[in-house]
Amino acid sequence: MQKYHIITFGCQMNKSDSERIAGLLEQLNYSRADKIELADIVVINACSVRQKPIDRIWGLLKNLKQLKKGKPLKLILTGCVLPEDGKAFKKKFDFVFKIKNLYQLEEFLTQERKILDKDYFHVFPKLEKKYSAFVPVMTGCNNFCSYCAVPYVRGSEVSRSSRDVLGEIKKLAKKGVKEIILLGQNVNSYHPKDDCFSKDNPYKQKFAKLLFEINKIKGIKRINFVSSHPKDMDEDLIKALALPRMSNYLHLALQSGDNFILEKMNRGYTIEKYKKLIQKVRQVRPGIAIGTDLIVGFPGESEDQFNNTVKAYCEIDFDIAYTAMYSPRKGTKAAEMKDNVSLKKKKERWQKVQKLMEETTLKKNQKYVGKNVEVLVDKISTNSVQGNSSEMKRVKIKDCQAKLGDIVKVKIKQAQEWLLIA
Repeated sequence: MQKYHIITFGCQMNKSDSERIAGLLEQLNYSRADKIELADIVVINACSVRQKPIDRIWGLLKNLKQLKKGKPLKLILTGCVLPEDGKAFKKKFDFVFKIKNLYQLEEFLTQERKILDKDYFHVFPKLEKKYSAFVPVMTGCNNFCSYCAVPYVRGSEVSRSSRDVLGEIKKLAKKGVKEIILLGQNVNSYHPKDDCFSKDNPYKQKFAKLLFEINKIKGIKRINFVSSHPKDMDEDLIKALALPRMSNYLHLALQSGDNFILEKMNRGYTIEKYKKLIQKVRQVRPGIAIGTDLIVGFPGESEDQFNNTVKAYCEIDFDIAYTAMYSPRKGTKAAEMKDNVSLKKKKERWQKVQKLMEETTLKKNQKYVGKNVEVLVDKISTNSVQGNSSEMKRVKIKDCQAKLGDIVKVKIKQAQEWLLIA
């Protein structure tokens, strides 16, 4: 039996896509190789949102070239690849295909197509975790944020049918999956052409309607979603956050706390509108943890404009932020702007936000001491287990006999910066 090895770069969507690639390969009677040296085919699922993952692929190719000398190894590339990168890679790989054309991989490997039609979501994924599953509901993006390459590599927004999404989740639930993470480059702009929703569904917005239906599926205990855009966070969806099986966590990218920079980023909202959204979210679901994404050192960002981001961080009181130093990505509008914030200044700004986040996170975590939280166990050690709470707080539970995938209710005894002890 031939073996495959998949290397995944980038976001949760790419991880989900890799699970579908694995699902197809296993239907073709390939088995997974834990070590790249044991594989007959190596699939690289690329991310080109930033230059760094592309550079890492070029580095990988040097090692793979050496492996290829000793055996008939097939090198395959898919994922998010800009056209100009794809042209250069095509000479180095045996096969390059777009992930939405996954059926082409079957044709390449078998010279025929028996398993897969042209909708690659019809391949059931080979899950990394039996108790937790990524479920894409849409792909692509119509927003064209000036720094982002996603619309160029993923194309326009396309939503899966509600029948397909709900059918997949019901199948996952029967297999024992407890946690569903809904995915999309702009997940809350979900607009399926069909309307496979029950008559008692109280919502109008399609994504809110979908959340209501998933909440009714037996066996699903926790529901989360990424990545969401503030412009699509309407009243209906905010109300749906209060549904009983929704995680007590919302990730909503801010990117900058300055209106001028937000406009240059083409984000489509102001800091004032963003704050009002968070206020409404906390009214509907008090105690919800809020995470965000930030970019520091965007072209033209002054010290005052950066300080507006710091001010916004303090006022909104985020639980966590994933902060990136701006780097130009060819093909985007921002790459045409003058990248006039020095690397030294970007690092200083990143460190300032990081320090603020660490201080804020510790204070927030200390408020959990003495409280009960529910933890989905995903790691087993000799004298303890670990997992995430519904608030996406990492929790270590001492002297606990829980198994992987168990959801346990525990009392927090101690709070650290990145870990709660129960």
